[in-house]
Amino acid sequence: MRTDFDAIVIGAGVAGSSMAISLARQGWQVALIDKDSFPRHKACGEFLSPESIVSLKALELDSVIDEFRPPVITTACLHTESVSLSIALPGTAIGLSRYSLDSWLQQKAFEIGVQVYTGSTVSAIVETIIGYVVEISSKEGRVQLSSRTVIAAWGRRPLNRLQAASQKSSSRTYIGIKSHFTCSDCEPIVDLYFFQGGYFGISPIEGGRLNVAALLTHDTFHTLGSPNSVQRIMEYAAKQIPALHSRLESIDLVPGTQAATSPVIIRPQPIAWNEIACIGDAVAVIPPFCGDGMSMALRSVELCSPLANAYLRGDCTKTEWRNTYTEQIKHQFSNPLRWGRILDRLLTNRKLSPILLRLGTFAPGIAEKMVRATRVRG
Repeated sequence: MRTDFDAIVIGAGVAGSSMAISLARQGWQVALIDKDSFPRHKACGEFLSPESIVSLKALELDSVIDEFRPPVITTACLHTESVSLSIALPGTAIGLSRYSLDSWLQQKAFEIGVQVYTGSTVSAIVETIIGYVVEISSKEGRVQLSSRTVIAAWGRRPLNRLQAASQKSSSRTYIGIKSHFTCSDCEPIVDLYFFQGGYFGISPIEGGRLNVAALLTHDTFHTLGSPNSVQRIMEYAAKQIPALHSRLESIDLVPGTQAATSPVIIRPQPIAWNEIACIGDAVAVIPPFCGDGMSMALRSVELCSPLANAYLRGDCTKTEWRNTYTEQIKHQFSNPLRWGRILDRLLTNRKLSPILLRLGTFAPGIAEKMVRATRVRG
């Protein structure tokens, strides 16, 4: 089995697998590593925004839409205790589970020659004169891989020695959970319910199912958390939000689909380079209700891949790659993250959120501008 590569990508989620595919298509020998085994359920909104679709097409990965034929989503509806606001999305979105999407991307990577290591934990990254040595551990034992470059797609939790640099600017933290539900009528709408202690979204995904993803403060989770915590949280929120009652009557939990993640850290500034290039959630996490997390992940691959290719070809230095990529990420991600953070504080405030939605009802143009302010633009 090959142990020397041009690039090693750590993390086989949306960003990591897409990056591995992109580099392999450009002729490089690539290894893709993830600590989890696949397919697996992941705590995620499973919402691919219109901007995500644009990036999938740019990366030539949009055939996943034909593969799964996911439901189309055209509208977002925001709910508080007393007010509901519908907002037309700036384009067509889709709902696709991470269970399907991540596995499909890994299979595509494998088919074009990427060496995929799943169920493997990175225990060390050592920089050498000519590149890096990455040590991975799995049930088969320890293996050392060498590479000219390493790219971080490890999500919200980097290696321990990089943890402080990644989280030193963190602000709010949450716990995220999700489950799938069956439904009798899946409309092309993503619903967001804001309640005391957090919020959750309900959106259609492939197979006639709904994905229910909740983001909670630690206090709320520890009060309500249990093996059936999604249902308990929905019941808790329904007591505060009348619009939920009729919705809950027509959906049923799909066993084995629940997943959780902690902490979900909303950082005020993106981190493009943490000793090595970062992509996906390793760069930044926008408040999930903004629905642009996977768009940001894919966009970071669009930006990073050509620079990584230029570095491997000898057309730029690592310093030039780092500086250019850092500037691009700052330019494209800083404003959406700032507006996402502002809306996060407003919409999770029990007193201010109804006022904000009423304003959107009377001035829909303002609401649409605020939504656009959280989007990543090419």
